[in-house]
Amino acid sequence: MIKEISVEEAIKMLKGDENVILLDVRTQQEYYTEHVKGSKWIPLDQVSYRLQELDKKKAIFACFCRTGLRSFKACEFLRENGFNELYNVKGGIEAWKQAGYETVKNSMEEYQGSFASVNSDV
Repeated sequence: MIKEISVEEAIKMLKGDENVILLDVRTQQEYYTEHVKGSKWIPLDQVSYRLQELDKKKAIFACFCRTGLRSFKACEFLRENGFNELYNVKGGIEAWKQAGYETVKNSMEEYQGSFASVNSDV
């Protein structure tokens, strides 16, 4: 089952559990223009062949995109591939910004597969 959650619920999950992964499934251009610090970036069109980067035994995934549509598709795909605890952040990064939470803008760093933990930075 995929549960739709608010930005506030996502923040509580991120602060309360180090196993929570905020998965950003937007395009490279969208990600580098603006993203949530600590999010794991795997574009939607790459999720199918990058599943090994995600630990389905212990991680909870709060999937994230611009408005929530692509992230829901990512959650559906993850569910079909054995991931159980899946959450889709309603409204995506747009809702994140409207709620007043910080984003990293104009980041041109090379993607390295993981970033600093969001737990201490939210």
